Amino acid sequence: MKVIGSMLILALALAACGGNAQEPANNAAAGNGGGNDAAAPASGTAAGGDLQDGTYKGIYDRKDVRNWIAYVEVTVKDGKVEQAYYDYTNESGDLRTNDENYTKAFTDFNKMSPREAFDQLGTKLVEVQDASKVDAVTGATHSSRNFNELAAAALEHAKTGDTNDAVVNLYDDGTYKVAAEAFDDHGWKPQLELVIKDHKIESANFDYTNEEGKLKTEDEGYKAAMEPKSGTYPAKYTEELEKALVDKQLVGDVDVIAGATTSSNNFKALVEYALDEMAEVGDTSEHAIKIEE
Repeated sequence: MKVIGSMLILALALAACGGNAQEPANNAAAGNGGGNDAAAPASGTAAGGDLQDGTYKGIYDRKDVRNWIAYVEVTVKDGKVEQAYYDYTNESGDLRTNDENYTKAFTDFNKMSPREAFDQLGTKLVEVQDASKVDAVTGATHSSRNFNELAAAALEHAKTGDTNDAVVNLYDDGTYKVAAEAFDDHGWKPQLELVIKDHKIESANFDYTNEEGKLKTEDEGYKAAMEPKSGTYPAKYTEELEKALVDKQLVGDVDVIAGATTSSNNFKALVEYALDEMAEVGDTSEHAIKIEE
């Protein structure tokens, strides 16, 4: 299952930023909006020679939809940024730049490795001494945005010499609504309403609607036809998917429901988009996306 926004090109999203081995496409400006700046202002932080010497780390408060946590380590010497290292890690301590599948997919499309791309961001920060002035690296827009926000958080700590991790909330609180662009071959369109509260997934409401505005979960005829063949039905499997997401807080940990594979994949696609493209930047406007099998 692959998902792209209505204004994105599928090939670019997959090769440059999408899929399990790559990054999601996201053309939002660097730095999250709303309340996503727990440790630093979204506009970034200039060094200006008045920072305390030391090593400072900006890191997100949770794993992203691919189970990685982005972080930036900034070294300050003589009051200025001397070095900046950027990567992603997981609970096992692995680095994303050491992931062979991710590195191959990224390199094949961008003609440079993710390590080279990430180092470009660090080098630029040393040059401009201001996280908000670090331009996105082509093919790594989403990671560039994360770098800017995390570097800004680290530099905020550097102002006071606080070497504790600068923890930044990955998701902004809000209600995020996303649906498929078009109705499927059976006349249904999947839709999702996702609520983030205290920077965690509080609830999810997943359903399908038809051109008449009727919900699939309320269609008794659909239930009667589906349940004997599949062992499940819309009201049942949507509730199971929603509960699993809230309980596990990671869409990658949500299992496909037997008898409802397509709907499970549609649910995951909508959730991934809502988190990556909307909740990370606090974009609460309604989105329509293309879902391709």
